Amino acid sequence: MTGDFENEWNNDKELVERFENSLKANLDLYFEEEELEDIIRFYFENQKFLKALRASSHALEKFPFSIEIKLLKAQCLIFNDELEEGLELLENINNISPNNEEIILALTNAMMISGSIKEAIAMLEEFLPLAEDKAEVFYSLGTFYRADENTEKAVYYYKECVKVKINHEDALFQLAMITEEEGSFNEILEFYQEFIDQDPYSAGAWYNLGVVYNRLGRFEDAIKAYDYALIIDDTFASAYFNLGNAYMNTEQFELALEAYQNTINCEGTNSENCCYMGAAYEKLGQIDQAFKYFKKSAKLDPEYEDAWFGLGMCMLKKEKFFEAIHYFKKALKLSDDNANYWVGLADAEYQLGNLHASSEAYEEAINLEPGIVETYINLSIIYFDQNRFEEAEDVIKEGIEELPENSELYYRLVVYLIKAGKYKEAFTYLENALTLDFEKHTILYDLMPEVKHQKAIFKIISQFKEGSSPS
Repeated sequence: MTGDFENEWNNDKELVERFENSLKANLDLYFEEEELEDIIRFYFENQKFLKALRASSHALEKFPFSIEIKLLKAQCLIFNDELEEGLELLENINNISPNNEEIILALTNAMMISGSIKEAIAMLEEFLPLAEDKAEVFYSLGTFYRADENTEKAVYYYKECVKVKINHEDALFQLAMITEEEGSFNEILEFYQEFIDQDPYSAGAWYNLGVVYNRLGRFEDAIKAYDYALIIDDTFASAYFNLGNAYMNTEQFELALEAYQNTINCEGTNSENCCYMGAAYEKLGQIDQAFKYFKKSAKLDPEYEDAWFGLGMCMLKKEKFFEAIHYFKKALKLSDDNANYWVGLADAEYQLGNLHASSEAYEEAINLEPGIVETYINLSIIYFDQNRFEEAEDVIKEGIEELPENSELYYRLVVYLIKAGKYKEAFTYLENALTLDFEKHTILYDLMPEVKHQKAIFKIISQFKEGSSPS
């Protein structure tokens, strides 16, 4: 099945290349109507919406009465921000071919985008009894009601969608999101449990139960649910993949690797499953194997940013810092709002002694995602090593605001305050740190060995060690 998909993709790619070459050479080569439809879809699926629009306009010149090509063109217009023209074209073909399910779904979706949500809902509910693919209509209604902030109705229709099509991934995702937002986990667990009670051999129901457990952070329960799904259907690629993720969350990396390999066995290689294989190998310390899979992921999809980040992490661990920076920058070029990418870049720049570039990257990470303890610590270390104690102090204080229970931040701040000559303030933070976690007070000695000989510090530590608060 996977081989068929790959062959189909390659055939479409060759078809598109032939089409583009004919346009460049100004040759009026003949293409079948279905071939032109495939070309438009290829562009559309690869998010090349302007090319898709141009191809649809060209196709309509050849086949001016084709409803399918008009539908594709309308969708291309909408994705190129020409909503009014796209909506007009959809209304036109809906009049020509009424009760066409594809047209109705596209038209109501365009109506929702234009702000006519209630009208879209009314049209779709009226059409529902005639629908052949009721799952998609239920899903659209759920989406429209969600956009209209009617969560109760949205949940109802998403559930109806899942009842018709148990593995409808989009409906499952939306249910999971609403469940998380509303905190209605028990209700959704009961919903999937009802499926299992009615049909204990429904692999989809067990899989969905696993998804909810995973959202709840109950990874061991999720693993059991995915296992049941796979006992029933040992070709269930998504269940293997999610099982791998649950094993990663429980640090069972060998088992995660096996699950991801089974995913590939079922669905063939793609950029996502190769990237996750790479991540599992990286956690196992098998960096060469990790690099191989991250590289394969990036080759399959050069715009899959996590693959480039994975390659950067491999180079970082192999202490090839120039190469690491190259890969982190490729990831950031694709997605510059991921704090982890900035942290990776900052680490590599620091190792090369590029302290200014490193500190800027850490600052970017903190701005994007406050609350990652390593970013505050690492940035403060850069300032500390440069004797910029005030700035080191400010960074750690910012970290404490975000993470008031993290004792390491307090101990580090004590050292920075002492270096700045702020002893009274340092003693206050030391008492807070000792209260939070006495055992970590050795951080003080690692950062500043001479602190052992400061009587005031030693006295405070001794008093906490004896279990009494200093007076």
